[in-house]
Amino acid sequence: MHPVIKLFVPCALSLYLASACVPDLDSLSAEYVGPIGSAGSGNSSAGNGNGGGGEVVDSCENGAKDGLETDVDCGGTKCDVCPPRNHCKVNKDCDTGYCKNLVCTAPTCSDKVKNQDETAVDCGGSCPACDTGMMCTDNSGCTGEYCKDGVCTDHCISGAQESTETDVDCGGGSCPKCDAAQRCEEASDCLSAICSNNKCLAPTCSDQTKNQNESDVDCGGVCSATKPCPPSAHCNTPGDCGSWTCSSAGKCVADIVVDPMAIIDDFEDGDITNLPPLGGRVGNWYHFSDMSEGSIGSATPVVINRGASAKGLHETGMGYAVWGSGVGADLAHLPTGKTTYDASAYDSVTFWARAESSLTLAVVMPDIDTDPVGMKCDQANTACDHHYYKTVTVGITWQRYTVAFADLVLEPGTLPAPTRFAPEAIVSVQFRMSPGADYDLYLDDVAFLKTK
Repeated sequence: MHPVIKLFVPCALSLYLASACVPDLDSLSAEYVGPIGSAGSGNSSAGNGNGGGGEVVDSCENGAKDGLETDVDCGGTKCDVCPPRNHCKVNKDCDTGYCKNLVCTAPTCSDKVKNQDETAVDCGGSCPACDTGMMCTDNSGCTGEYCKDGVCTDHCISGAQESTETDVDCGGGSCPKCDAAQRCEEASDCLSAICSNNKCLAPTCSDQTKNQNESDVDCGGVCSATKPCPPSAHCNTPGDCGSWTCSSAGKCVADIVVDPMAIIDDFEDGDITNLPPLGGRVGNWYHFSDMSEGSIGSATPVVINRGASAKGLHETGMGYAVWGSGVGADLAHLPTGKTTYDASAYDSVTFWARAESSLTLAVVMPDIDTDPVGMKCDQANTACDHHYYKTVTVGITWQRYTVAFADLVLEPGTLPAPTRFAPEAIVSVQFRMSPGADYDLYLDDVAFLKTK
């Protein structure tokens, strides 16, 4: 007789409402019952193994690929991970943590996956050391040999000598250069660029090495005060050069040669009340202005920082609203009075200047035709004091300016109108600022010049 299969399906049934009974599949149980008539004998085949009784087998161990498995009895969300060469869908299907082309693949140090004993993707552990910023467990796992708080950190701040450093946190190419007395292997390890007997030496202005902030070897920068750079040497600023002239190409350029007898004033004597007794010139410097109410201005000697030149003239002014103000020097102011000076041996006037903020000034040359001293212009009808001039823009760094007599133009208003500038009868040299301009001007080495 065939065995009877009893299927027990628990179901709640309402006494008042008939409804479908839905089985709980998780509670299903199967029982094999022996041949009819033998169930109560205690000798059923289910109990002695002779009736074909079966055991429920886990699907992850049934020797078949089923359910969500990606290969036989592995992968998916329920079974164990798959070994290499088994099929997979995602990395977590594989015990290698690497699913490539739907096949579990042995991990490498270039598979772009954090696996094996790596501390970060493709680095650390048995792979090459990790770069700065990546996870680590110890110093050996970092290219910089410094693991801090589980992250590879710049070894140049560790407070210990490691990696390629030649001394603590310096040298070796990857860290800042070492100071004097610190250990070095080569010149490039040192701030001074001098490594002697494996010690960095302190830089000087005579060590035949371009170091510190020198613009060229042993000149410029911090060496400028005692060793300014010669022409053709590299420069970063005019102050690097003995000529105080640095070209746009970064090379020191020779200054123009000025005849010592042509110097109107270099101000080195700190005296602006008397011009140096050179070339027959007699006079003094003075501040002039339109005398606007509330205006302030002055001309004073001052210490400057321009290479070998130690002193200059400081001219300030503010509040001049009518025609302006400035500073000037008469060239032939004799005890008997002011007269003209013969500058026909020259063709230009030259000077050094800088300002606290950029400004435009007029280089003014009163002569016999425009100054009342010449007694040619109509002073009674205010037709004097309209002079020959040229404007220049002065920047915040020292620069030489040269104004050629041929470039001077006449201010309108002089009567009778002159026909030419008269270098043979100059009265003074002036530097004039326009009305409304507040200024802070420095002058130095004012001189006549012959360029041809």
